[in-house]
Amino acid sequence: MKENQFQVAIIGAGPAGSTCAIQLSRLGLDRVLLVESGEYEKFRIGESIPPDTNVLFEQLGLYHDFVVEAHEPCYGSCSFWGDERRGYNDFLLNPHGNGWHLDRRRFDHFLANKARAQGATLLTNTAFQQAEKLEAGGFEITLCTDKQHLSSVTADIVVDASGGRAIFATAQGSQKTHTLPLVCLGVRFKTNDSLQKISKLTHLEAVEYGWWYAARIPDEMLLVALYTTAEIAKSEKLNQMEAWVSHLNATPNTQKLTLGLEPVEERPRGFQAPSFRLDKVAGDNWLAIGDAASTYDPITAQGIIKSITNGLSAAVLIHNKLNGGISNFSLYSQEMNQQYAQYLEMRQYFYQMEQRWPNSRFWKEMHGAQMLAEPLI
Repeated sequence: MKENQFQVAIIGAGPAGSTCAIQLSRLGLDRVLLVESGEYEKFRIGESIPPDTNVLFEQLGLYHDFVVEAHEPCYGSCSFWGDERRGYNDFLLNPHGNGWHLDRRRFDHFLANKARAQGATLLTNTAFQQAEKLEAGGFEITLCTDKQHLSSVTADIVVDASGGRAIFATAQGSQKTHTLPLVCLGVRFKTNDSLQKISKLTHLEAVEYGWWYAARIPDEMLLVALYTTAEIAKSEKLNQMEAWVSHLNATPNTQKLTLGLEPVEERPRGFQAPSFRLDKVAGDNWLAIGDAASTYDPITAQGIIKSITNGLSAAVLIHNKLNGGISNFSLYSQEMNQQYAQYLEMRQYFYQMEQRWPNSRFWKEMHGAQMLAEPLI
């Protein structure tokens, strides 16, 4: 093969894309391209992953190296949800051990480097521009570097792992079916001697206008984030530090975690927390995985493990297709629709547990979210 010819081109080197590249290399594919638009320098909102993720790391041959990365252990969650009493969901008896609070920037960089070490070609600061179908099959892809240099590569199969942008899939005509997205406004606090007093459990607290999340993250930091709708965030001016802190200080429980701590940010960092699925997650010689195929409400804490699982499944399908075996992309589409239906049920279960504010804008919307979009099975 020529230097610019690949068996598989993966657009996006987050958890889904990098996992897919790692597994493809482990299955024997030696011409895998991994394209990442950034350089893993910017802070990304963290996420807790459950103990089951350890099994996936073992499957990928990464568990030991992941542990060496020293992310914060997560032993479960405590929540004030449904009433004012504290509830617990711990991992003490989980056969797979503890979960983890991730430094997402470092975690994503770790997976991308592992993909490169396995043999994938990793291009950073390189963005997808367009793709054209080739008569012989596959695609010619135009890429653009941060210096605006254009280049083209060909690939037999393209994987869209570009996250919520779904830039390749939407270019192929796929459309997003939304189910009430949220926004996240987060602030990191630098901890001090009180670090040991901060629980290694994920903290959740429902309030009238949304819900608060708090967790220890690496580098002796505490992340505190508010999840609500964009409309409420705008009307309450929650992107301004004074308003954000005022709402935090009015919480019965979350504010106690930040006593005596200084914020790292001058104002809350805003992040989209979408919830959608693509109406078409696969086509001729392409498929979408991870958050490009569907995004989950953070309340389910399933985003990363879903992305890693998608990457593993896609790698097997692609390997089989390129080696003349049975590889049913339409079956993959059905499985993704079923997963999304299960996710909607899980999300609805969590939000229906909270009934203290039946007249609030936030909870009215969340209780009715199930009716907004039903996946096609």
